[in-house]
Amino acid sequence: MGKAIFEVKSIVQHWGPPFGKEVSTEEISVSEGKSFDSHPKAGSIFKLVKLGKGKALVEFNEKFTLKGHEHPRNRQVWVDKLEPVSFTYLWGNDGMTKSLKLKEIVAESLGVQEESQEIRKTEGFAMEESKPISEEMPGLE
Repeated sequence: MGKAIFEVKSIVQHWGPPFGKEVSTEEISVSEGKSFDSHPKAGSIFKLVKLGKGKALVEFNEKFTLKGHEHPRNRQVWVDKLEPVSFTYLWGNDGMTKSLKLKEIVAESLGVQEESQEIRKTEGFAMEESKPISEEMPGLE
């Protein structure tokens, strides 16, 4: 079983005065078979069904509509790193759009330290142990 990190962008459009808009973005780490992100009236919004090569199959709540599609019967969609997938919720006092984008797939068997090293490698960072200045430059004490 694997784990995925998603970027979830939420846009809430208030339908009453002063007609404001709230935008928030968060990263969520989730294991296969687990639900994530929730709405007070709809419950869990997404569930990570399975991981593919560079993509994730996500099931979405029936109270959300896949934006740009007319009420699809299939409630599952592949999400990748290239294009975010948008969903709308129109049943509350305010309109809501959720945008979901895959950030990274991480093997669950890795430990926390190994996982962070793997992430650093993919980002191109190299970490070295630092020595006290006195060891690096003799004579400075």
